[in-house]
Amino acid sequence: MKKFLILLILVLLPQLAFCGSDGKGGQPGAFRDLILGGRPGAMGGAFTAIAEGGAGYFYNPAGAAQSRMYHVSFAYRVMHLDRRLGYAAVGIPAKEDATLAVTWTYAGTSDLEARDEQGYIIPGEEFSHRENLISVIFAKQVIPQIILGGKAFYVQNNIGNISAYTVGVDVGGLVKLDVRKTFLGETFPLLRAGFAVENLGANYRWITTEFWQGFGRERGVTVTENFPINYRLGTALSFPNKYLVAADVEVNSVSMLKTHFGGEYDVNRSLMLRAGLDDFHPTFGFGLFKRMEEFAVMIDLSYLFDKAGEGDDVLVSFDVVF
Repeated sequence: MKKFLILLILVLLPQLAFCGSDGKGGQPGAFRDLILGGRPGAMGGAFTAIAEGGAGYFYNPAGAAQSRMYHVSFAYRVMHLDRRLGYAAVGIPAKEDATLAVTWTYAGTSDLEARDEQGYIIPGEEFSHRENLISVIFAKQVIPQIILGGKAFYVQNNIGNISAYTVGVDVGGLVKLDVRKTFLGETFPLLRAGFAVENLGANYRWITTEFWQGFGRERGVTVTENFPINYRLGTALSFPNKYLVAADVEVNSVSMLKTHFGGEYDVNRSLMLRAGLDDFHPTFGFGLFKRMEEFAVMIDLSYLFDKAGEGDDVLVSFDVVF
């Protein structure tokens, strides 16, 4: 019965599963715009100039070079509307102040309704949608104040029995200015700035001819969907072992604008409290840090308030450094 799935659902709306209140749900790669990581989630997504830990790999590839230790990070998020989102990341220090990282991101949903060519629901027929993104990141500290990084990624999208794939590139940079020895020292001990450009060269090319020919039909089309290029610009002020405030502006090539604000307070080096605004929607959370003899563990949790009738959401991520 799946031969009756209407072409509109299969091809023209492949991002249907991740429609959101920010208006990017109809664009290819929309799952990349969802918040990843408990720490950035609690800080409203304002993480471009921070980009620390495993979650930082997804906000600014340059952030990978901030750590000179082996790093493993993972999270799995069960969202409303039967959506699922998760990631795993591994960071490996290299020579000359460089870091290599590999990441995997999964987004998907199941139990989507199947409809016939007139748009009526087919009882007992459902299909799923999933996207998998694998990336390789290389970041290097050029000078003590500047870090540059790049990410090459491959992503595959499958909806029903039709697949499309693409490759693309992200680039990013970080600037850190320690002004504690200047006249601003007591007020602004550490100033950070960061930028990232995402989805360069990425597009999906959907071909449905073979799918329909399998059912004895001659119909079929070829559709190309270009990923919108996404630009992030962020800044942050941090007071070591005290607190941190950050702000991001995000805009893409289809003129979607988002803002992110967040803050973090270090209670006792083992507990961090956080709050923020993700495009003016409140977020908050906390982080726990425990150092062992040979490794350290970080658990970050964030609570995201309802955006557009989707319900509130809880996001948890885990990091191990050794």
